[in-house]
Amino acid sequence: MKKIIFLDIDGVMNSEVDYLLATNKEQAHEEAHELSKRTVKLLDDLVRDTGAEVVISSVWRYSTSLEELRAMFEAKGFTGKIIGVTPVYDRETCVRGNEILGWIKDNKEYLGQDYFDFESYVIFDDDSDMLYWQRENFILIDGYTGLTHNKTYKAKWIFNKYNNKEI
Repeated sequence: MKKIIFLDIDGVMNSEVDYLLATNKEQAHEEAHELSKRTVKLLDDLVRDTGAEVVISSVWRYSTSLEELRAMFEAKGFTGKIIGVTPVYDRETCVRGNEILGWIKDNKEYLGQDYFDFESYVIFDDDSDMLYWQRENFILIDGYTGLTHNKTYKAKWIFNKYNNKEI
């Protein structure tokens, strides 16, 4: 069974804490909107431990190609697979949850099941514009701290919950 992590970047993969912990404040200010090595390591460990693959759902996908996103993550030590980005819909009328649903629907063959049966995913985001039925898979990240051990532990629990389910 495929396991997918839908990943926001700002507030999840970079945070105020990472900025405050930086020893070189001038460099930290310039890199405030880049990926944090700390959070990339947490994500990499989660992917390694679960076999999950990553789909970028961040607004970064508007201005950064998939290849550039992969290179940025790899430069910070990420060794997992980033397999795609969610579709871009009208931001005025669409919530991110719909974009995630769109990706799941568009990738039915890759996932091996219809969207209404696919449950083995987590959403890491610091905003809560998800669909109601995604609530069991949604992990709200505090933008001040970014991704933490507790949140990756919860993601492992979600993946285990659905993978041990009797059908």
